[in-house]
Formats: sequence, C-alpha cells, structure tokens
Amino acid sequence: MITNIECALDQMQQQALLEGGKRGKTEGKIEGKSEGKIEGKVEVARTALRKGFSVDDVTEITGLSKETVMELKRALDN
Repeated sequence: MITNIECALDQMQQQALLEGGKRGKTEGKIEGKSEGKIEGKVEVARTALRKGFSVDDVTEITGLSKETVMELKRALDN
C-alpha cells in the first residue's frame, strides 16, 4: 500500500515539474518577444533621431516615452 502512495506521489511530482518547465518556457518566450520589440523600437528611434526627426515625432512614431527618446538623443549627441 505504501508503494502505491509513493508511486502516485512520484508521478504527481514529475507531472508538476513537467508543467512548471512548460510554463517557464512559455514565459521566457513572451519575455524575449517583448524585449525584442522594445529593442526594435529603440533602434527605429535612434535612426529617426539621426535623420533629424524631433523628439515628439519619434515618441509618437515608436510609442516610447518622451524621457526614453530624450535619453537616446542625449546619447547620440555625445
């Protein structure tokens, strides 16, 4: 009887680990996609600033905050 309980607990633990691993992979993919989108917006912002677009225009085009775009502009000016 104890062996059946131990076996059931072991199976439950393995299933929990498997589900946790799947959840972790999914969350990692979502986070990676989000970071990639932000990096893309930052690159577009840099390019637009180099071409002379205003901070307000770059903010509107990229959806980045005005503060972020101003920081990028300062970095490019240095």
